[in-house]
Amino acid sequence: MKVRDLSFKLSSIFDIKKYEYIDKSLNGLQVGNLDSKVTRVAFAVDASYSTLKEAKGNDFLITHHGIFWSKKERIISNMYDKIKFLIENNLALYSVHLPMDAHSIYSHSKVFSDFLGLKNPFGFANYGGFNLGIIADSNFSFSEILEKIKKENKHILFFKKFKESVNKVAIVSGSGYSFFEEALYHGIDLFITGDTSHQIYSLAEECGVSLIFAGHYFTETFGLIKLMEDFKIQEDLEVKFICKDTNL
Repeated sequence: MKVRDLSFKLSSIFDIKKYEYIDKSLNGLQVGNLDSKVTRVAFAVDASYSTLKEAKGNDFLITHHGIFWSKKERIISNMYDKIKFLIENNLALYSVHLPMDAHSIYSHSKVFSDFLGLKNPFGFANYGGFNLGIIADSNFSFSEILEKIKKENKHILFFKKFKESVNKVAIVSGSGYSFFEEALYHGIDLFITGDTSHQIYSLAEECGVSLIFAGHYFTETFGLIKLMEDFKIQEDLEVKFICKDTNL
């Protein structure tokens, strides 16, 4: 497999063209030699310089957050260093942001929901015509859900239990707090997202909806890890997940 083949496969999986006018980030192959061979693929949330250095020795790096967030970037300073490193080490960089958030299989919110053992998921948190979140049924209590998350994440930012029983859960990975009021219309008992938000606390208290702010980084690992596991099974590739937890 070559860089162009893997890039084409990923762009087909995530149908990135339909997000061009909605997602300001530059989805797809951001840096790479199309004719280079790919046998080792790394996965990471952020294309930080420390991530790139740890990915050295791989042929292809897939991230949720890339290095280009628009089509008008200056190649100077940190940006210059990253691109220079990628080229000198023949490391291709492919990034997939909103197309992953909204994907039916690899959405972080959907995979997080599966991890928690929730049932009957349906999409919500509409952004530009695409659902970024999941609402699903729960057979677990607040304490049981919190314990599951704590086993995987030592850096939960904040949680508040307004009720122990949980019949319906809303999940939006990353910065999903702006979708809280939309989630309330579905009669949720628990709202889970990444970033903290003071502005929804009082409303959550008044409505009796418990909160878990599990961390932006942590909530955006799920889709990447599932994609990595599927690649390990389906493709003749060596795979690796690079953990650079920001604790945020």
